[in-house]
Amino acid sequence: MEPRKGPAKVPLNTRVLASTEARLTWLVNDRQSTVTNVVDVALQEFFDRYSVPPADHDGRIVEQES
Repeated sequence: MEPRKGPAKVPLNTRVLASTEARLTWLVNDRQSTVTNVVDVALQEFFDRYSVPPADHDGRIVEQES
């Protein structure tokens, strides 16, 4: 069996409001998804909204000169 290939993942621990956790759990169950996937998509959309530069697969941000 070959090891899974894909982007590297790292742990992210945080505390959220109980109401946020309830909504997250509802969404995960409704969409048959995972907390990891929902949080990743939400953060990517947030970063895009605030023009945070993308990172490579190793987690490095290479800012381009304007």
